Amino acid sequence: MIGRYRLITGFTLVELILVIVMMGIFGSIAVQKMAPIADSFKIEETKAEMDKVALAIVGNPELQNNGARSDFGYVGDVGSLPPNLDALVTNPGYATWNGPYIQNSFEQLADDYKKDAWQTVYTYSGGVAITSTGSGSNIERRLSGSSDFLLYNNISGNVYDLDGTPPDDTYNDSISVRLTIPDGLGSMITKTSITDVGGYFDFDSIPIGNHNLSIIYIPDSDTINRFVSVAPGSNIYGEYYLASNVWSGGAGGAFVKVAGSDSLYADCRGMYFWIENNTGGAIGINSVTVTWSSPTAYYRYIIWDGVTVVDRNNPQVASGETVAFSAVQTINDGESIRVDIDNFKANVTGGPNVDMNNVDFTVLFSDGTSISVSTGACP
Repeated sequence: MIGRYRLITGFTLVELILVIVMMGIFGSIAVQKMAPIADSFKIEETKAEMDKVALAIVGNPELQNNGARSDFGYVGDVGSLPPNLDALVTNPGYATWNGPYIQNSFEQLADDYKKDAWQTVYTYSGGVAITSTGSGSNIERRLSGSSDFLLYNNISGNVYDLDGTPPDDTYNDSISVRLTIPDGLGSMITKTSITDVGGYFDFDSIPIGNHNLSIIYIPDSDTINRFVSVAPGSNIYGEYYLASNVWSGGAGGAFVKVAGSDSLYADCRGMYFWIENNTGGAIGINSVTVTWSSPTAYYRYIIWDGVTVVDRNNPQVASGETVAFSAVQTINDGESIRVDIDNFKANVTGGPNVDMNNVDFTVLFSDGTSISVSTGACP
């Protein structure tokens, strides 16, 4: 009875060995099944950490202040890519460095941010790619398509006075446009540009970041300060207006019509008037708008001091239409100039002449000066 009881309730040595072998087989299979899952977790962990390193270098575009991006990382502060990942935590000796730009996951592991989930050091040497090799195959995180997108952006614009007049060749060398950026070597530099006659300026080789742009009208020390946010691959253009009409009235005045100078031509299809400048400074004019209520007519010519500055035929110029001069015209302080508006026709394409007797005109010049002209009766 005792022997039969043992056969029913116990295991023989052979049975016990078989159970152990089977458990080993099942355990091995489980380990093989779990290994890819563990590797998958490590890959995702590594990718997440590489994202953090990338944001430390080039900043997080989702961080904003008053609608403007506020974070450009190491590159935004220094103006260059870091030479290695150590520079994200330890200042390489740069005054513009404002790190640390990344925190370790564990304080006791000083270089944890430099290693992937397999504890292999990332490959990075100052370019636009961070690489993990711990998995046996490369995992790459690119900072940008090219270093040019991070370091060689453009900022350009036009400078006008208050009413939109460009400086022309009289005043363009009186404008200083200054852009302050990090130089990539730990200091700040200021780039300076002078506008062209149309007020245009341009800066290239600008790193990403928030930079200060100053526009100074030198004679009056009239300064505009603007904040320019440069994202990767930017070609930023802006228009900037001074606080007064500094190019369209010298000391701040406007020129006037010489009293009683408005006259019709003998054929009544054109008229002229004189203007004078006693403002204390030269005034540049590059366009004019002539307006009248009736009759319906269109003119072809504007003649400035004997020089034809507008010649528009088919279509001719309509009432209320702003028309640009062929070149900027200057009226100097103390000077008087004759202005002719000529060849009024019935149709925009020409047609019969139109008598402009007893017509009241308003003439608006590009500097903001507006004068009234009354032709009177045909002679």
